[in-house]
Amino acid sequence: MKVFKACGTIRVKGGMTLVKAKIRLSGERETRFLTALVDTGARMTLIDSSLAERIGVQYTGRTISFISVSGHAVKGLEALVLELEVAGEVLKYEAVAVASIPEKVKEALRGSGMDENVIIGLLTIERASMIPDTLTGTLRKVESFIL
Repeated sequence: MKVFKACGTIRVKGGMTLVKAKIRLSGERETRFLTALVDTGARMTLIDSSLAERIGVQYTGRTISFISVSGHAVKGLEALVLELEVAGEVLKYEAVAVASIPEKVKEALRGSGMDENVIIGLLTIERASMIPDTLTGTLRKVESFIL
């Protein structure tokens, strides 16, 4: 993945803009402040097992199967983060998937200036009432509505 910087946003070769967000993860043991990739192709927020262990998540006992960004079937564990603050919006008891993020994915995240241990998924940004803004490479707050 070839990455270059343009107008303050991060663009991947081919013109696609990467959306990132400042987050705060608070577990039972530790709080971490990070910059994370927002991936609308990911249903749940993914946390690497090493970070989950450091901050102290609460496992639910549920196993989750998903397809990783590298196209492989992966099994992870569902867990709750005490607080996940994304772009200023605090979400209590956010459900996340915990699994080992492959080293190639970690390399790409580091190379793009983001933390290698967390990827924000669609359920988290929807719960925070935000949408990705690909012009600015950030999340934008929107009004929630019910149909």
